[in-house]
Amino acid sequence: MRATFFGIEIGKTGIQVSQLGLDVTGHNMANVETKGYTRQRIVSTAYDPFATIGRALPRDQARVGGGVRVKILDQIRSAYLDKRFRVENTTFSYWNKRAESLSYVESFFDNVNEETSINFSIARLFEAMKVLSEDTVEGAPRKLLQTSGEDLTKQLSMIYDGLIELQESQNKSVEITVGDINRIAKEIQELNKSIYGFEITGHIANDLRDKRNLLLDELSSLIDVEYEEIADGTGHVMLEVYVGGTKLVSHDRVSQLGLLKTDNMIDGEAEVWTPVWISDLGRNYASVVKEAKPPNVPSDYTEINYPNGETRYILTTDLANLNELNMKVVKGGELKAFMDIRDNSGVDLAGIPRYIEMLNNLARALVQEVNRVHSSGWTDPPTGASVTGINFFYYDATDPLGIEQITAKNIRLSDEVAQSEFNIAASSVEIVKQGAPNELQRGNNENLNAMYALFLLKDIEVTISSGSVAIGSFDGFATSVRFDVANTLDFAHKTAKTSGTLQLAAENQRVSVAGVSLDEEMTNLVKYQHAYSGAARVITAMDEVLDRLINGTGRVGL
Repeated sequence: MRATFFGIEIGKTGIQVSQLGLDVTGHNMANVETKGYTRQRIVSTAYDPFATIGRALPRDQARVGGGVRVKILDQIRSAYLDKRFRVENTTFSYWNKRAESLSYVESFFDNVNEETSINFSIARLFEAMKVLSEDTVEGAPRKLLQTSGEDLTKQLSMIYDGLIELQESQNKSVEITVGDINRIAKEIQELNKSIYGFEITGHIANDLRDKRNLLLDELSSLIDVEYEEIADGTGHVMLEVYVGGTKLVSHDRVSQLGLLKTDNMIDGEAEVWTPVWISDLGRNYASVVKEAKPPNVPSDYTEINYPNGETRYILTTDLANLNELNMKVVKGGELKAFMDIRDNSGVDLAGIPRYIEMLNNLARALVQEVNRVHSSGWTDPPTGASVTGINFFYYDATDPLGIEQITAKNIRLSDEVAQSEFNIAASSVEIVKQGAPNELQRGNNENLNAMYALFLLKDIEVTISSGSVAIGSFDGFATSVRFDVANTLDFAHKTAKTSGTLQLAAENQRVSVAGVSLDEEMTNLVKYQHAYSGAARVITAMDEVLDRLINGTGRVGL
């Protein structure tokens, strides 16, 4: 026989579940604008009949269930859509930051204003040569050529310095990003411990999981990341996060990225930071020492800066083996974008070193060709003898680097031309102003015409240690530099736009599943309200039945 108060217990379970449903619905509606919040729902199930031998009982004694209970408070979230979004987020973040940085690179080459472009400065230099060829005696045309040469060298130097400042900014961004990655890893580690401690009780830490998912989203924008939840053998799961195949977070343990100073891809410039795994260094290299560098440590140790401010040292001979580790660390996201812009000298994913080298080769071609012609001419000083062998641009013939000593940073007029415009060698013959009448020679403009003809030369080459560099014409090469930057930026913008569209589509799909819909929650509100009223009515009915049973039984005639 069933228990007397069994019906009231059934009604009570209905009230409890409906009340929890109202609480969850209210929680969802309150967090409709909360970033990263995942809507929650209760999954309910019926209480099983208490008798286990129901099949052996007569039908009129069949057992019914004991009401309803909450099976789980679940999140409506798709792990597949999460991973898809984070993959797209990594790609978009890379191209977005790359396009942003290349926009600064383009500004130095001024593709909009022709009058401040490198092409205009080169054309003005050779135009000044043409003006001087029409009157090689007066000082004003000579001053114009001298000033035009100074302006061109200053412009090349200014662009060089601007690109180096941008490279330093990218290097600082690498340092900051590595710090952010380490910070996020620590926060995920702490959340892992909190989630595990909560869920070991049998409940799900939904709101804590939302916070962890936000951190994974943020991490995916910084670097290519993979993750998985693995069982711990007790039925509970632990999160592991991988970067480049190496564990960044393993449940309650976390690895850290260090910053190693490595050579700059641009000769003569300051060293740059390269991220390396501290754990890999400690595990794979016995040469790593923790102590501050004492006097007895050999000079062949290289410094490694740790995120906590600690300094360690590794044998320089081991640095060659770090390249493989570095490739494992950086595969995508903002960190790779910063490093590519800072370090890449190749055609694919070109960075600042490529454009600086192109500027250097343009400067070398100018020095090589203009000096070749100018040094064969003769000067025309107001006083003193005419001399030959004077360079227009500075060049140290004793420097073992040869033409590679010249860069866009250090190109300048020769000391002689900078001191006096009359040291410009316009004449192809010696100028003689004193002596016998038959010895006097006013000179000519033939050497200057030969210099001006360089502007139309189309087969210029510069030979450096890496091989011969085809310049073509000065104007054509300067244009190719500008177009190279513009095309690279355009490709980055288009790819970023495409990646952004894919990222937005993945986000929209994710939000359509995990986001809070006010219309749906209002429907749930009404549903649970009616369910609550129905369960309360069951208790009221059972109360009336029990009242009749307790107070009315045995009283005849009532």
